[in-house]
Amino acid sequence: MSGLTAYRGSWNKTLAAHLLNRAGFGGTPEEIDRVTQMPMDEAVESFLDFTKSTDDVPPPKMPDNPDSIRELRNLTTEQKQALFRANREAIEEIRGWWVTRMLRSPRPLQEKLTLFWHGHFATSANDVKNARHMLQQNQFLRQHCAGNFRDLVLGISRDPAMLKYLDNNTNRKGRPNENYARELLELFTIGIGHYTEEDVKEAARAFTGWTFVGDEFRFVSFQHDYGSKTFLGRSGNFDGADIVDIILEQPRTTEFIAAKLFAFFVHENPAPMLVTQLGNALRGEKYELRPFLRMLFRSEIFYSPAAWRTQIKSPAQLVVGTARLLGVETNPRALVVAMRTLGQDLLFPPNVKGWDGGEAWINTNTLLSRYNVAGFITKGSQEAAKVAANDDEPMMEMEMDRKQARKAGAMERVQRAWAGPDFERIAPRALREDPEKLVDSLVFRFFQAPLGAKERATFAEYARSKKGAVFTNKEAGELCHLMLSTPHYQLA
Repeated sequence: MSGLTAYRGSWNKTLAAHLLNRAGFGGTPEEIDRVTQMPMDEAVESFLDFTKSTDDVPPPKMPDNPDSIRELRNLTTEQKQALFRANREAIEEIRGWWVTRMLRSPRPLQEKLTLFWHGHFATSANDVKNARHMLQQNQFLRQHCAGNFRDLVLGISRDPAMLKYLDNNTNRKGRPNENYARELLELFTIGIGHYTEEDVKEAARAFTGWTFVGDEFRFVSFQHDYGSKTFLGRSGNFDGADIVDIILEQPRTTEFIAAKLFAFFVHENPAPMLVTQLGNALRGEKYELRPFLRMLFRSEIFYSPAAWRTQIKSPAQLVVGTARLLGVETNPRALVVAMRTLGQDLLFPPNVKGWDGGEAWINTNTLLSRYNVAGFITKGSQEAAKVAANDDEPMMEMEMDRKQARKAGAMERVQRAWAGPDFERIAPRALREDPEKLVDSLVFRFFQAPLGAKERATFAEYARSKKGAVFTNKEAGELCHLMLSTPHYQLA
């Protein structure tokens, strides 16, 4: 399979940095050195084997929620308001916890895949209104992110947050709700154009009676339609699990999922012939994701010019990656605000399609915001107000004054922002005496490869202008900000 055959070229720092960028959130010079010293196959395996490192970022404690609508209705107005506030704060805790995992986890691919599946099986806290269920779903995606795709689909079909988000908890015999069945086919598995409206209706009947009580999935037998159904050319007394299995039997399903993973990790718009090859590869692995990803990360096409530095960084990739490169320590909620400003509001995808990604990440407003976020991270709280001021996205529709509360919360997070990176380490004094070496060092840190003379000239000119004067940490920060505010830095 051309392109999917194993890469046999030389292994170097540039390719190691590419693996760190795509299978995680980027690497520091020290991490790049460590990965370069491994054979390529061993380096790839170090990302895929989650058992070799300890998960030491425990999840936040969640508030208790009523187990039923009846219990919720019995609460007083004050109790309901207190519950809404507790859930809103818990959602913020989850988001901060997740960003902490992205920053610190020794399993970067696990967090990158959790982010991918969160965008694929998109569920918004705005509609679920239950922090415990959002955390439960996030943990489920993390646990199964590199396992078998069938387990993912069947599990998400029984997930309380998804059941609530797409109304399958109201899907009953005689009154089928088609929302989940439609998105299962269109967005989660086989893709639009490969099923009929009748298939949607029949699948909805199969999922009747699938609901939840408290935090657990519940199958309510008397609400299930036990009649015969015809779905994708097959007939029988199907339930939801049968529908999932029939979908997974379709060759188009492997192509749809494999192509989406390829676009996320390698490059967008794979050619039709390549999509067929990818689908065959995933089908050959019986939907096991880890060996499929292993093949991708070892392939010629993954390390080809078509893949290298051709991907526009998502807000999560940009914010987390920049914070990691600069070694900053901060309240992670400030990074959540920064991501939201750039268009990626964790746990609040814009709709069931998730985020469009790619070129959709960049427009006139978000590009300016990206440069402001770069200043925020390089200069600390001095620049943080610009990020908070641009933070106008809604959070949870739980209280009439939520916008004011969000603004106040954003400013509070800004006030707790960091003082800035340690530029004595990032731009050592000895290097500041030699502007050319300083620029080379920073170029490798931020771009992981030499730049062309024209791209490099602005940085070198700034560094030379400070030689002979006192090259302060503030000026080192300005140089870093200059590099991070370039179109080239927006690519991974």
